[in-house]
Amino acid sequence: MNDAPAPTRSEPSKLQRKLAVQIAEFIRDNDLHDGQLTELGLAEALNVSRTPVRAALEYLAGLNIVAPSGQRRGFRVTATPAALAELTQEAAYTDEEEALYLRIAADYVRAGLPEQFSEADMMRQYGVARGMLLRVLQRMARERVIERNPGYGWRFAPLLRSMESHDGSYRFRMVVEPAALLEPSFTLDGAWAARTRRAHEAILAVPAGKLSMVRFFEVNADFHAGLAACSGNPFFHEAVLQQNQLRRFLSYAWELDERIAESCHEHMAILTALEKDDRDWAATLMRRHLDLAAREKPPVIRGPAT
Repeated sequence: MNDAPAPTRSEPSKLQRKLAVQIAEFIRDNDLHDGQLTELGLAEALNVSRTPVRAALEYLAGLNIVAPSGQRRGFRVTATPAALAELTQEAAYTDEEEALYLRIAADYVRAGLPEQFSEADMMRQYGVARGMLLRVLQRMARERVIERNPGYGWRFAPLLRSMESHDGSYRFRMVVEPAALLEPSFTLDGAWAARTRRAHEAILAVPAGKLSMVRFFEVNADFHAGLAACSGNPFFHEAVLQQNQLRRFLSYAWELDERIAESCHEHMAILTALEKDDRDWAATLMRRHLDLAAREKPPVIRGPAT
C-alpha cells in the first residue's frame, strides 16, 4: 500500500548510482553472472555499511540487473554480460559529460550540426575542454552514432538519417520482440512488472511539457529489454539491448508529443495480457505497438517541417 520507496528507485542519488556501478564491477570482475549476492558480503567487500548497499541493490533490481533470491537479504544476478557492461559504461559518465551528450543530440536532431566535424569545431561550439569532449565522442562512437573519417575528424553515421535503416530497425524489432514473448522459457518477473508499471504510471502523472525525454526513453528501453530478459533466451535480450543503444541518441532529443501517453498505455496493455498469461495476445499487441511507433520518425528522418 505504501509506494514511498518508488521514487528512490526511479531517481537514485549520486551515492546510490556510484555504489551500483561498484557492485556491477564487482559482479563482472568476480565472474558472478550466475551467482548470489548478499548485503553483508557486498558491504564487507566494498567497505561500506549495509544501508547504502541495500538501496543500491534495489536500484539495480529496478534495472533488471539483480533480483531478490528469496533468501534472507539475498539477491541473484539476472543481467547478461552485455547488460552489465552497458551499465558500467553509462553510469560512469559525469553529469557534465551527460549534459554535453544531450546538447549534441538535440543540436543534431534539430539540424544544427554538420554531417562532418572536427574536435576543434566542437570545442569552439560547446566551450568544453578536449578531454571531456573526447570522452563523449568515444561514447558516441561505441554507440555507433559517429565514426572517424579516414583522414581527419569525425562524421555522423549515415544510418541516423536513413529512412531505410529506421524502417529496417522496426521491421527487425517486429520480428524479434513479439517472438520473445512466445518463447517456451518465457516467465514474467512479477516484481519487475510491478516496478515498470509504476514507472509508466509516474510518467503519465507528469504535467504536459514537464517530462524529461531522457526519463521517458530509459523507462521505455527498460520495458522492452526487461520483457526480452523474461524470455529466458539471452539472444533475444542481446538483440533488444543493441536496438536500444542504436536508438538512444535520437530518442533523447525528440520533441515530446501525444505518442508518449499512447505508448505508456500500450505498454501497460501488454503487461496486463502477460499477467493473464495470454502471451499470444501480448505478442499481437507488441507487434501493433511497434508498428505504430515506426510511423513516428525523428526530425532528421522526417525532414524539416513545412
